[in-house]
Amino acid sequence: MNARSLVAICALLSACSSEPPATHPPASPPAPVTEPPDSPSPEPLPPGTARVEGGFVSGVKHDALWVWKGIPFAAPPTGDLRFRPPAPVVPWDGTRAATEFGPPCPQLRDGAPIGDEDCLTLNVWAPEAAASAPVLVWIHGGGNVQGTASDPIYDGAMLAARTGSVVVTIEYRLGALGFFAHDALDAERQPRVSGNYGILDQQAALRWVQANVAAFGGDPSRVLLFGESAGAQDTLVHVTSPRSAGLFHAAAVQSGGIYTTTLAEGKTATAMLVAAVGCDAAPDVAACMRQRSAEDFVRVPTALGPLDRSGIRYTPLVDGYVLSRNGFETMARGEHNHVPIILGTNGDETSQMVPNVSTEQEYSAALIQLYGAERAAKVKLAYPTSRFASPRKALIAVTTDATWTCPARRIARLLTAHQTEPVHRYYFTWKLKGLAGAVVGATHGIDVPFVFHTFGSFDGYAPDPAAASLSNAMQDYWNRLAAHGDPNGAGALTWPRYDAASEAYLHLDETIAVGERLANVDCDAIDAAAQ
Repeated sequence: MNARSLVAICALLSACSSEPPATHPPASPPAPVTEPPDSPSPEPLPPGTARVEGGFVSGVKHDALWVWKGIPFAAPPTGDLRFRPPAPVVPWDGTRAATEFGPPCPQLRDGAPIGDEDCLTLNVWAPEAAASAPVLVWIHGGGNVQGTASDPIYDGAMLAARTGSVVVTIEYRLGALGFFAHDALDAERQPRVSGNYGILDQQAALRWVQANVAAFGGDPSRVLLFGESAGAQDTLVHVTSPRSAGLFHAAAVQSGGIYTTTLAEGKTATAMLVAAVGCDAAPDVAACMRQRSAEDFVRVPTALGPLDRSGIRYTPLVDGYVLSRNGFETMARGEHNHVPIILGTNGDETSQMVPNVSTEQEYSAALIQLYGAERAAKVKLAYPTSRFASPRKALIAVTTDATWTCPARRIARLLTAHQTEPVHRYYFTWKLKGLAGAVVGATHGIDVPFVFHTFGSFDGYAPDPAAASLSNAMQDYWNRLAAHGDPNGAGALTWPRYDAASEAYLHLDETIAVGERLANVDCDAIDAAAQ
């Protein structure tokens, strides 16, 4: 989900390793190294300048906030580094002006290719007086095929300024350049796997945060990883990836899910890509794929979301390296990274994704297209059009529950059963007033500006006091999770832990309230239909 989708709503209103060198014990203990008594202290850095991996960076001050943009955290994944794990950042001379966002990673926007492969950068917002502040690291959404950290909806200024946290947003490789796997690429690496470059980029960014965020006043022992849509899906990948252990200490999953495939399935799904760019007859497929332009790849049709049945779908791969097994199985074994977690969904996630059905026949046809005839019949029994104001409302309800609400319940149940760290679930139902609210409701991604307080990123809307209050509450819950591992604090409505007895959740709307057993009857039916 990106800002452009939300603009449409408001229009209705108005991540190369090598073997370590061998080591041998010295013949005798080395002499201690000491500084002369009169050794001068290092010169303090100018305000807004930080030393990071690669060199010095200088930022820009806005009121009581410092901002650094476009900081490289890995080498450009170009040339021979395309389709490889991220390599160490290339050092620079002098002080780098970190005043402009780096380019988006290659993708299509409005049908036109944009971006640059030299895109592995991140951005930092930090209060002027930040010292050992909690750190919030954001992974943007967009189906792992589009989106960018520079989208105005992800501007970290208001979140950092109001909560006193350090906010970091990251770029990562997308689509074919981020997730393509092939036997020819397997042969180049140890272990013999390919794909998941976008996830490896995110892990590289998280390692950068651990090594460098203290230079900006952040506490590397209090890192919240959070994201929405594909960014939330990827957050769950890190919750279940052994290679992400210790890189973050809490997580917030906004409209995410577990959508992974095996390495073999991923290769089958993307096999058409090689032919599409004219490399299927090449004697060296890997070399041919590295000679093609980024534009060649982004023009090959892709699936933009879980309900999209067209184009290549790029998802994280269970490769035995980044992921040992499917996330649900990892959680059921208790082998995931045990951290405090917030997870939740919106009330009308699919309102801008489903066809505009208006009759019983169109509703039935849409269900068959999405789920197949046998499952569609079961689903329709649980979600007859007579329950809803219109066939369209029925389709939004069933697809929202099947894709987001009910999988979130399954994830919450598994986490609660296999970790002692708290799990907190939410349900977001705020909607715009008037026609826009009636048409799209609490649509996918509409929660994002509440966390960042970036309502100005879409035209024609200014938050009323109730929306501003909800935004403040969400920022506080998220920040306290980062700071203390618990979203609760003085002056806030207590958010009960999710547990098997009550299945409590926080209902986020103009009035915040506690609920229990969200959509359990419907989700029981959805789960039964999936079997």
